[in-house]
Amino acid sequence: MVDTIVSMLLDSKNPVTNLRAWLFKEGLAGSEDEYRSLLHEITLRLAREDILLSAQRDDEVVHAVRALDDLNNILNLLSERLSEWYSLYRSSPPSEEPARRIMEEQDIPDVMRNLAQNLILLYDSKRMLTDHIQDEMIKIAPNLTNLAGPLLAARLISIAGGLEKLCMMPASRVQVLGASRAMFRHLRGASPPKHGAIYQHPCIHASPYRLRGRIARAFASKLVIAARIDYYGGTVQEGLVERLTDRIEEIRREQE
Repeated sequence: MVDTIVSMLLDSKNPVTNLRAWLFKEGLAGSEDEYRSLLHEITLRLAREDILLSAQRDDEVVHAVRALDDLNNILNLLSERLSEWYSLYRSSPPSEEPARRIMEEQDIPDVMRNLAQNLILLYDSKRMLTDHIQDEMIKIAPNLTNLAGPLLAARLISIAGGLEKLCMMPASRVQVLGASRAMFRHLRGASPPKHGAIYQHPCIHASPYRLRGRIARAFASKLVIAARIDYYGGTVQEGLVERLTDRIEEIRREQE
């Protein structure tokens, strides 16, 4: 019975606005004690379903980010190969638009034209994959997405191994996520890394070198807060972006 109730509650086509009244009306609860016992079971089952759904969405993002990385590698390799081959005929590099021109030229071998067509399809796949990641991240981690942008937010979840693991990390760990090579160099005596994957964000890579470490720490601390709000089902906190912006401006003023 609980399974049926939970399935119905999760079905947006059959919304239940007042669960207590509905349970009594349908004869599923005959007394207050029965209602409370049934409500406890339903709550536990809904919590488990929510955890499973969150884990599935995390896995979805992880696979999508890895697929995007693989696709970028393939695009780079194929573009380079086609560029070298095409240079025998023309000097234009085969990015997406030149690849489209290749297909219209008459003195190009059919096999090269076919390769250009595959390159165009891969660019289309990259756009679709990027759009998919953006759509999923808005659902999974809206606060993290607002702060970091969908692609960087998805990458952080992928590196961490899921949103739960990310939100449990200290800010110092999030700051250097993705900097494994630099960490290994640090163990051999090099300076510790100031940042990892979060360097991709403009607030860090567009800042003066001397400020990047402090800004990275501030950014990482806000990312952890955002990840925890998202994981525990909180609402979108618009003020997070403003507080990060204010903190970055404060850091810059202190160095003037």
